[in-house]
Amino acid sequence: MTTAPLTEWFRHVPEDKWLRDPAASRADAQSIWEKLELKPGVRVFECPCGKADISFPLARMGAQVEGMDFNSHFVAAARNKFYRAGLQGSFRTEDMRKAQLPGGMDLVINWSSSFGYFSDAGNADLLGRFAACLVPGGRLLIEVANPDRVIAGEATRIIASGEMLAENWDPETHRAGVVFPATDYRGPVVASVRIYKTEEFEAMIKEAGLELVGFFGPGFTPFTRQSQRLIVMAKKPA
Repeated sequence: MTTAPLTEWFRHVPEDKWLRDPAASRADAQSIWEKLELKPGVRVFECPCGKADISFPLARMGAQVEGMDFNSHFVAAARNKFYRAGLQGSFRTEDMRKAQLPGGMDLVINWSSSFGYFSDAGNADLLGRFAACLVPGGRLLIEVANPDRVIAGEATRIIASGEMLAENWDPETHRAGVVFPATDYRGPVVASVRIYKTEEFEAMIKEAGLELVGFFGPGFTPFTRQSQRLIVMAKKPA
């Protein structure tokens, strides 16, 4: 079994391995709504959006939602979910590195360890593109594994099958590898995600022209060494 990450590895992960617990997504959305004191009509861009895991419950609360994902099946599922619920939402199948991202957003959400897929230059460019989406005073949320726990070899990821996968830290590349198990249709897929420490996030946010609001644990609890997850909140200067 090879342990080398595939080029564009995220295009090879079986779709069912990306799925998130709907109850956890609803809880995350509720905490976002309450922490940021959002109001009906707030403009939200979820990228990547998957099946609108976060933006669907936010739309139910009154958000105006747009989303983007490279996976056309996920985008179709998001559209169908909104249609069945009678909600307005705009979703596109595009590569967020190259696509024209929407402007005029009050909030951009990058959730569930969806940041760090690319090179340092590519990740910084994406952060700058997210910043350009925001109106003055608009906010950006990035949610990833706690980098301290990843570096210490204590981080795991639960996938849709219920399997607990280790996030294996490489001190030379500053990236973590996660091996998605083989299926009946393909061999194992090795993810490779750049892990940024909080001080690195702070520097990148400043370079993107944003202001750091703070670092938080799950549910916007205080962030500590023991937190399972890290939420990064940044703001575009007014």
